[in-house]
Amino acid sequence: MSGENDAKKRRQKHIGPRSKKPIWVSVTEDERKAIQDTARQVRLPVSALLRKLALGYEPPSKIDLETLYAVGRLRGDFGRLGGLLKLWLVDPPSQAVPESEVRAALNTILAKQGELSSLIVAMEKAICD
Repeated sequence: MSGENDAKKRRQKHIGPRSKKPIWVSVTEDERKAIQDTARQVRLPVSALLRKLALGYEPPSKIDLETLYAVGRLRGDFGRLGGLLKLWLVDPPSQAVPESEVRAALNTILAKQGELSSLIVAMEKAICD
C-alpha cells in the first residue's frame, strides 16, 4: 500500500515547497511582449518575475554597478586634484611648486574628465535602453 501512495505522489504535479496555483491575468499582446522583454533583461522566467514584483521585489537596475563605482572614484579623484591645485596656488612664492608638476596635475584632471564623460555617456545609454 505504501508503494501505491508513492506512485500517486510522483504523478501529482503540484507537490513540493511551492504548490503551484496559477493566477490568470489578461494582457494585450504589446503588454505580453513588454513583460517577456523585462523578464529576459532581468534573467527571470515570466512567472517568477511577476510573482516577485507582486510581492515587492525590485528588479536590478539597468545601470552597471561597476560603472557607478567608477564614477564615484573619479569624483573623489577630482576632489583630491582640485584640493592639491588649490594648495599649490596659495603657496608663498618661495615654496612654489614647479610649473611641470602643475601641468602634470592639470593633464591628469583632463584625462579623468574624459573618463568621466565616457562613463556618463555609458550610464545614459543604459538608462535610455
